[in-house]
Amino acid sequence: MYERMLNKQEVPTIEEMTKFCGENSERFTLLNEWLSSSFNTEQKVVFPYGNNYGWGVAHKKKNKLMCNVLPKTILLPL
Repeated sequence: MYERMLNKQEVPTIEEMTKFCGENSERFTLLNEWLSSSFNTEQKVVFPYGNNYGWGVAHKKKNKLMCNVLPKTILLPL
């Protein structure tokens, strides 16, 4: 199972999204940095696909969407 950032009323920062990823925070940061540096994309915090997916980071180049990176927290069963 996993959790996503679904509260549409509170716009998170990229730093809050990174922290939300927990043990995968470094991967989230590296992926966003790689997309920005390799493809020269602009990052923007968005709520792209509604309540099932939540907040993410949109990567755009010349106003064209390249991809959205969505933060998740993986919940391990007890």
